[in-house]
Amino acid sequence: MADYFGCETVVSELREDGLLIIRINRPEVANALNGATSRAMENIMNHAEEDKAVRAIIVTGTGKVFCAGEDLSELSEGGECQTVTEHGFGGLTARLCSKPIICACNGSAAGGGMEIAMSCDMVVASERAKFGFTEVGLGIIASTGGLVRMARDINRKDAMELLLTGRKIKAPEAKALGMINYAVPVEEVMDKAIELAEECLKNAPLALKWTKYVVHAADQMSEEDAMRYSDAAYRFLEKTEDGIEGPKAFVEKRTPVWQGK
Repeated sequence: MADYFGCETVVSELREDGLLIIRINRPEVANALNGATSRAMENIMNHAEEDKAVRAIIVTGTGKVFCAGEDLSELSEGGECQTVTEHGFGGLTARLCSKPIICACNGSAAGGGMEIAMSCDMVVASERAKFGFTEVGLGIIASTGGLVRMARDINRKDAMELLLTGRKIKAPEAKALGMINYAVPVEEVMDKAIELAEECLKNAPLALKWTKYVVHAADQMSEEDAMRYSDAAYRFLEKTEDGIEGPKAFVEKRTPVWQGK
């Protein structure tokens, strides 16, 4: 793997097949993000978004914790957050990335760390991990995506219980609520995340991109408008090189060769 705009606190490596692995590397503070680390993640993601060589992304952490959220020691004297970039906390929570993003949650995620996990398309977590939106206990709120995604992703009563109490739950309960995809032994977290990423890598880049766009737009539109948007995306894709290559490869019983155009 080759270094991909990484630094000491964010290790970032790109595999030859297009899988980018981003690892938060501040285990001494439970991978809490300071301003510099958040900006480094923003920079990596900005490059990845524009780089056709990047096909899918995994976000994980070093050590026993995924991410404890914001490094509160870096709050300004007035209490202002120093870690929210143009695309949110860690450059992720306010970003609609065109490429699949999988969270390999190697350990517990709290506060902003939970917001990063929830912003990913899929989450594979250690069965020992705990999850919690703990902001209310600090006098603040999960403002960089946590409240909005919880309101949309799970049952309202369950969401309110977790958000208003700040209670942490274990991975199996998070799985039952639909917050994560898999709860597996800690030693299997990265393998499962890579397995999911490799399944995505088999598919056409533009089809993945527009699938994400339609899904994210659908809950903001009427069903009728969402159907029109989906149909328009299909009409665009069927005329692309990949849209022509896919059916042709299927008929010819061979593996398609995607061009991303």
